[in-house]
Amino acid sequence: MERLADGREVQTLVQQSPEHPRNGEADIVALKNGDLLLGYGRWEADGSDFGRAEIWGKVSHDGGRTWGEDRVLVPNEGKLTTFEVGFLRLRSGDLLISYCSKDSTEQCAVNFRRSRDEGKTWGDHFRYAIPRPYSGYTGINNDRLLQLRSGRILLPVYDGSVHGTPLVCLVLYSDDDGRTWRHSSQVSVRDLSADDKWGVGEPPVVELKDGRVMMTVRTNLGIMGQAYSTDGGATWGKLRPIKGLVSPCSPHSIARLPQTGDLLLVWNNTTDKRDPLNTAISRDEGETWEHIRVLDRGGLLCYTSITPLGDRVLLAYYAPPDLSLRLQSVPVRWFYGLR
Repeated sequence: MERLADGREVQTLVQQSPEHPRNGEADIVALKNGDLLLGYGRWEADGSDFGRAEIWGKVSHDGGRTWGEDRVLVPNEGKLTTFEVGFLRLRSGDLLISYCSKDSTEQCAVNFRRSRDEGKTWGDHFRYAIPRPYSGYTGINNDRLLQLRSGRILLPVYDGSVHGTPLVCLVLYSDDDGRTWRHSSQVSVRDLSADDKWGVGEPPVVELKDGRVMMTVRTNLGIMGQAYSTDGGATWGKLRPIKGLVSPCSPHSIARLPQTGDLLLVWNNTTDKRDPLNTAISRDEGETWEHIRVLDRGGLLCYTSITPLGDRVLLAYYAPPDLSLRLQSVPVRWFYGLR
């Protein structure tokens, strides 16, 4: 681990290798005994989005400074691949895990399992396929599960990209502790550009203080978009650009900092590449963003998970050498430019 002068701590959790050329799209959850469980995608020789991967994990007993041995959490359940892990501590005390599995380049499904033994084993498999007219290719990102104050669980998803259909964004939602799921209305790029063929994808969601839910989306327009729901994620209003920010066609992450109550955004503050990796703070529920800072630079930097922990935030993401898994432990004050 490298300790920087500004208080951040940086380490490579899983190094890229010829045997495992891609390691990432991770999430971290606190266990009941205070340990941390890391889950991440681990690829074999083909590190593409359709190369064989499984979900692996490891445990830290010291707040993420050191980690134990790697082990398989979920083996490959798709004919091609399985990755994009997310964790959620349920009010029942169980852990919920979400991930996607791909049976072909035109078939991707969302899966859920729960653990009653703190991630040692995972059972009660449930696969959710959005019914037609959706495409059958429904993807998610890592670290996207969210539970609202009402108890409803949300998992934002995207659908499309096959048969020439632009991507659209939706939310899967559950009102019975993750046992059954329904899908919301969709968010479309047509609200931003009638001619765009790529669409909108890889959305995170966050609950606002006034009870609305905000979704933000990746676009191919050099910007990010945002939309709002007033009914717990079941229906969505029109998409609009996020004011004052640019972005390449790249994923981003957003979460509320429990330490301050503000929103934290992690994204690439450029229009053409995934470098550098930046952070920003919103004190007004996503209307404006300030304290734009450079978290990392020098390569492919994306697919971040956000885990608040004490007076710090753990950020796991792809980093150079390309497609290794890096972890930063960042003091909350750093995001505000304080020392």
